[in-house]
Amino acid sequence: MDLNFALATFIGILAIVNPMGAVSNYVALTEGYKRKEKKAAVKKAVIVGAIVLLVFAFMGRFIFEFFSITVDGFKVAGGVVLFMIAMDMVRGMTSPSKLTEKEKIDSMEREQIGIIPLGIPLLAGPGSISTVMITMSASGQPILLTTMVVVISIAVVMAISYLILRQSDRIFIKIGRAGTKAISRIMGLILATIAIQFIASGIIGLFNITV
Repeated sequence: MDLNFALATFIGILAIVNPMGAVSNYVALTEGYKRKEKKAAVKKAVIVGAIVLLVFAFMGRFIFEFFSITVDGFKVAGGVVLFMIAMDMVRGMTSPSKLTEKEKIDSMEREQIGIIPLGIPLLAGPGSISTVMITMSASGQPILLTTMVVVISIAVVMAISYLILRQSDRIFIKIGRAGTKAISRIMGLILATIAIQFIASGIIGLFNITV
């Protein structure tokens, strides 16, 4: 297995999912919940997030073909979306693409908080969907290796997300909002770098530039 590819894929998905960045939102949204309700919400969020990312990872090629979209074009568009999200993360903001006002209102319904907004779009949002689709379609690696790496990366990232969100109250007490935002900024910087690479690679492919 290409360890560099596997590591880059894992870090990329972890950075955009950014479970530490979801801690403060989770704590605020589940305020007043019983322990059992919080556990159910986290479990549902992780399952929904994983399913959404896996579906788009495997359906990416068909989506490209159906809409006659080139991988290079999607790289540029996806890179721009990722960069915008990354800049919000670096500034310590919650990206509008990750949580809208309507979703904040919808989150008050306890039965669906695990689906919206925790599962979608906090864990599986436009950025993470773009990342897995681009990786699956343009990794430059054998399809079997790419599939295995992406599936394992999604599974591990969601497992990490589950563990972090389950301990959100303790984490928030210890490091506070400032601490979670600091970690989110670091993840944002990593994500911005990945986004620039996506954009550059897409432009090179679109215009057949020889490097």
